[in-house]
Amino acid sequence: MTKSDVRRGVVRRGLTALAVWWLWMPLVALLVRLVKHTVFGGFGQQDQSYVLLIEREFLPHGGVLDAAPLFWLWVAIGLCGTVGVVAYVAQESGAGYGGWRVRLALAAVLLAVAGSLVRTGTGLWDDDKDAGRFYAAATVLDVPAGGAGTPRSVLPVTEHTRAGDGTRCDLVGTADVPACVKTAPMPDFDFEARTASYAAAAKALTDSAGLTSGVHLMGHSLHYLPDASPGGGVWTAVLDGSGEQPMEGVAVWDGRSNSVTTCAFRGEHAFGRAFAGTGAVSLRNLLAERFPDLVHSDQDIWGYCDGTDPRTAQPVVVISVARQTGWRQRTVLEPAGVLVLRGSPDGRPSVTYRADVAPGELPGAVYPASVVRSQIHEIQWLGGRGAKDDRGFGYAHTSASTNAVNPGEFLLRSRADGHLYYVTPLVPRESSSQLVVAFAVLQADRVGGGLNDLHVYVRGDDSPSVNLDVLASRMVSYMAQQTSITISAGQGGALQEIVPFGRDMWRGFVDFNGQTQDYIDLSGDATVTPNLVSLSGDITAPGGRPAPAPAPAPTAAPTAAPTPAAPAAGCGGDPGQLTTGQLASCVAELSKALQGRVQDPAPARP
Repeated sequence: MTKSDVRRGVVRRGLTALAVWWLWMPLVALLVRLVKHTVFGGFGQQDQSYVLLIEREFLPHGGVLDAAPLFWLWVAIGLCGTVGVVAYVAQESGAGYGGWRVRLALAAVLLAVAGSLVRTGTGLWDDDKDAGRFYAAATVLDVPAGGAGTPRSVLPVTEHTRAGDGTRCDLVGTADVPACVKTAPMPDFDFEARTASYAAAAKALTDSAGLTSGVHLMGHSLHYLPDASPGGGVWTAVLDGSGEQPMEGVAVWDGRSNSVTTCAFRGEHAFGRAFAGTGAVSLRNLLAERFPDLVHSDQDIWGYCDGTDPRTAQPVVVISVARQTGWRQRTVLEPAGVLVLRGSPDGRPSVTYRADVAPGELPGAVYPASVVRSQIHEIQWLGGRGAKDDRGFGYAHTSASTNAVNPGEFLLRSRADGHLYYVTPLVPRESSSQLVVAFAVLQADRVGGGLNDLHVYVRGDDSPSVNLDVLASRMVSYMAQQTSITISAGQGGALQEIVPFGRDMWRGFVDFNGQTQDYIDLSGDATVTPNLVSLSGDITAPGGRPAPAPAPAPTAAPTAAPTPAAPAAGCGGDPGQLTTGQLASCVAELSKALQGRVQDPAPARP
């Protein structure tokens, strides 16, 4: 065997090793893709999630241009293996390392390794900031004044700005993340107040909806539709199926009565799929197959009854969807319209995709709440990395115990312009303070053309302080003064939720046994007389009888001849005159009092 034959054999083995080294991962990835797409063709979620994963982790733009850091790390590892192969060929072929071809090849590969590692490092370093850059382009900081009057919570941004266009932005941040500052106070949106809390709606709809076994209330689909009925809004939720049981319909509760109505998928509006369905009943697989580039979160699913009478109306399910989009060396989620789902005579879901929705075309939110939460989270980047890391700039949802279950993205209707908005009270991001220093407001009834502007209305330092825990304490105290009923606040307590409305007004909901019985309206600056409203007659304590506000003590009257005592009312009256419900309530009260005396013989307080 001649030297040239040996050299050709070494080169051939080197090229084979190089091909195996570079191609085994792409071939395995392609094989997995084929298996998911062909063998498991009916499981659209698997196919969709895999494609989105590859785009997100390796190729955000579908090609090498602006590939993700993980792709460049894979390239660097592949090039390191290439160095080993070149060294092997040079040594085994007898060429050595003295030849200019070998040296040039090694130098080129080593430079490529260094470049790949640099792209990996810069991509990892800028990955989270790039997300901030994307969402910052649709964020406006609205401050009530400039100069010395600028609120301290926004100083890390406003201290380093230049003049803006004077229309959208009065000031523009000089950090590498675009910041838009507008000198304007929060307008009076005059938001309509709700009549029931999220917790009460969840309880009412969960306990009273669903007539078929295998049907359950889809908790994340709980949605408030403002002004959907005369005098107020309604709460709706999707009655989803499971296994082979299809979706039942949409449940509706007006927030006042004890009755829940349902518009069902039946007859001409049958619906043979369910979000939690399996096999051929899976709605998620169907949507993933038909719309592989659209994604959604469960909190972006809601339903309504298309008709005046929910019992005969057509149920409609709406999904606010987003699209995973390549942005620099990563992917981001941006709104992509809605999917509108209706039934059909043969039970096949009628799915309509609408990329653009104008205000008033649908009764609820069409902009994804999950995207709004991402936009609020990325506010922290508006002053750059230094302001975020060193000064803790940014805003966060309140952690007040009353709003632990539902801290923000309240869907409210403005009386001023009639639009729906997501409204979120915000506190400082890295602080134990629960003072509300800003409100995040975004129009929710319009989608199309990218991100909607998120307006962050920053409160001035001289504004009346608003702390949800303090508001809860004031509400509890006021109710005790007016009704002689002591309630607890926070998760699991009677005061469940405090929601903003109007100008500096807040409404707290008092839930007994899972039902909103009363609500209290307070102003943040304590200048408006509190308003306590009972939704069902007298204020009722948990498990007790009506307890109206105590009457003032009567003044002394001249002594007169004794008169026969009037028959006592309530439990002190003639048992024969009480209704069955009143009598049962009295017996429960007596039993409760007797049990308390047995367990605690201490004398009763005056």
